Amino acid sequence: MNTKNTKGKVKKILVVEDDLALRPLWENFFKNREVELSVDWAVSSEEALKMIHQANENHESFFLIITDIFLAGSGTGMELIQSDEVLESKAQTVLISAADRNEIVEKYGHLIPSTIVISKPLDFKKYEPIFKRILTPDAFAENRKGA
Repeated sequence: MNTKNTKGKVKKILVVEDDLALRPLWENFFKNREVELSVDWAVSSEEALKMIHQANENHESFFLIITDIFLAGSGTGMELIQSDEVLESKAQTVLISAADRNEIVEKYGHLIPSTIVISKPLDFKKYEPIFKRILTPDAFAENRKGA
């Protein structure tokens, strides 16, 4: 999915989620933003790592990586956001879990200090302010410093 806007560089977003029923919800959520977005989708940690590695090599790193904690395949969202590929990309990371948000932060917060944790079921109205802040042009510029 690509949203159109002529105001600057495209922000690349990767959503890593094995529940394909959520894909149209995420795509709809990112439509009609003030910035131009390109949203890619992966269903496993392995697929996501390949996409992130390729984007990094092409100097087109993802700006935002949103991942479910439990994924198809052998890797988890937690392992994904701690990978060298994600760290190299300098992407803002968002971890989604059906588990209680406070439990995740308490148990893993020290491992993922800059990651935003949100809970399922997804309540896009509740999380709109978080994503609005992430997607501001200033946040994009700050994220890309040194990239």
